[in-house]
Amino acid sequence: MSTLETSQPQIEQALAVVQREVDCIEAEMSAFRRFRSRIVSIEPTVQSAGIADTAAGGVSALSARRPKPEASLRAVREAYRETVMAVPHFEAEYDDSLEANMSMEFGPELGTQIATGTRLTPQLYEALLTASEGARDERETLLPALEDERESLQSVRATLDDCERRGAALGANARRTTDPARLDSIDGQLAEIEADCEAVAATRQQQLHSRSAAALSGVDGTSLARYLYGDCPVTCPALADTVDCLDTIRRHRRHCIVSTS
Repeated sequence: MSTLETSQPQIEQALAVVQREVDCIEAEMSAFRRFRSRIVSIEPTVQSAGIADTAAGGVSALSARRPKPEASLRAVREAYRETVMAVPHFEAEYDDSLEANMSMEFGPELGTQIATGTRLTPQLYEALLTASEGARDERETLLPALEDERESLQSVRATLDDCERRGAALGANARRTTDPARLDSIDGQLAEIEADCEAVAATRQQQLHSRSAAALSGVDGTSLARYLYGDCPVTCPALADTVDCLDTIRRHRRHCIVSTS
């Protein structure tokens, strides 16, 4: 690597992960908005006398066979498939059945009733409206946390790039001289860069631990890192690249110290 090149491989990978997650969350927010806009025009079924409620798997008093789902419930399922389950990343991220995905988003009881029941009762309909709003709101809460994470990573990357450029130039200068005074001056400048890197690490740690909780799956600052980077080589990418930068700066400093001893 030349003296002017910089490299933050863990941060670059993390930024790609965060951007993919932002894209997914935005797509899902839009999908839940479209889903709700479609179901608000669907009329729930008012229970008729002599018919048992079969929304949760009951049996009609007029038939020993399980009746087919009514049009209103079929319309809800179709709307869900054509919105929430139609996002571009659905198969890669979830690949669920209708019942499994609805149960994950709305809770097992409501998800099962919508996916396998036969009637959209007023109570079921109101619960569905509330749950769909909740699913959208969770993503609206998570999105700013993801955007904050992206901004934090970009800030760390910019600082580390600057530290690496300055450190590489000073390290090259240190290897061109044997003058103790000059080496001592270079070491002092490297010490300032080292302090900048340590400050970046401290700030990043503080951000991770002080970040307010995001609603989706109870994600807070610490678990957000695991949520995003659990499949990456490291779960603290900014800190990993900061440590690598510090190692390089300290190696340059050791050269200065050894050369003047």
